[in-house]
Amino acid sequence: MVIKMLKKQVQNICRYISPIYIGTYLRYQINRLGLTPESKAIKKKNGKNIEHFKDCKNSLYQFGCDFPKAANLFIDTYKNKTVKSVKVLDVPLDENDAIALCVVKDDLLRVKAHIEYHRQIGIKHFAYIDNMSTDGTFEWLKEQKDVSLFRTDEKFCGGTVQFAWRRQVTDLFGYERWYLNLDSDELFMYPGVESKKINEYICFLEKNKINSAFSLMVDMYAKGKIFEMTGNYDFIKDYCYFDVDTYKKRYHYTFPNINGGPQVRVFSTKGWQTKFPLSKISKSMICNNHYNFPVKLNWGVEAPIAFLLHYKFLPSDNVKYKNIAKSGNYALGSQKYKRYVEALNKKPDISFYFNRSQKFNNSMDLLKLKVIDKVFLKNFLNFKIIK
Repeated sequence: MVIKMLKKQVQNICRYISPIYIGTYLRYQINRLGLTPESKAIKKKNGKNIEHFKDCKNSLYQFGCDFPKAANLFIDTYKNKTVKSVKVLDVPLDENDAIALCVVKDDLLRVKAHIEYHRQIGIKHFAYIDNMSTDGTFEWLKEQKDVSLFRTDEKFCGGTVQFAWRRQVTDLFGYERWYLNLDSDELFMYPGVESKKINEYICFLEKNKINSAFSLMVDMYAKGKIFEMTGNYDFIKDYCYFDVDTYKKRYHYTFPNINGGPQVRVFSTKGWQTKFPLSKISKSMICNNHYNFPVKLNWGVEAPIAFLLHYKFLPSDNVKYKNIAKSGNYALGSQKYKRYVEALNKKPDISFYFNRSQKFNNSMDLLKLKVIDKVFLKNFLNFKIIK
């Protein structure tokens, strides 16, 4: 009886959606109602930990329906409270300013470029969670006057642990405010970034009642072989090529997702190329790696309206990815990294560069990507804040 009612409800809701997605959405709604063993288990665990999660219990329940093991890991990691403050700043911010939040381990080269770039686009306050770096990253961050620094010695075992660490920091800085959740190999960008600061972009999001910026991860690469770069190099200048037409739109339940790009083209890997890094976070939210909970927050637009330039294959990453592949500590037993290593062992001269690679000169080149919301972005370029 419940299933029949759900089918009718889903068909009414999803009239505008291709029928191919209705079955997937129906399974999702069944999970949310607690009709599977996995959803019952996460509901039971939520009940035991309600004092920690009363504000986000609905989001956590959705998280558990989609990823029961990950949700349980999130609960356990959050309860451990291993993120300790080293240096906490009180930076005065306007309502359209964002705090940049990043987890890092042994990545000094990227971190320096990461902070320099995001300072230029208008970020005034950074919060870094250091996971026991030994290459000088922690010491360098401690010296920065606009960085609040935290540290954890808890073992990293995938993105879910990071979500729990980040929530411990947002608990401190507060909610109903904008955060820019990034990895150290990502630079947040939008067309016009050279002249329009990020608070102006956030103001435009607010004007359009969008609380999470649907963003495409654009893999950046050099012209030569993967991991090949010698001497002193500037990875932002040297890794200046990207794919324009190899990203494809798919759907997860009823909201769009993008996959493809050079990693799929060269390594035949699977994975999401979309994130929601810039979000106005409330206590009721859980920020996942590729989409936020509750999932309704991800339905504001049908195509990406921002970008993460993704610098994933620097020379120093070669050894790191081999270690990740051996450890099996990442998603799906580090399957993606095992594929990298296997492919490069068979053909060490692999290159991402091909005859349709686009050179990145400035942010306006991103408008050449085929899967983005060009109307939104062009409207933003014409947007002016009235003071």
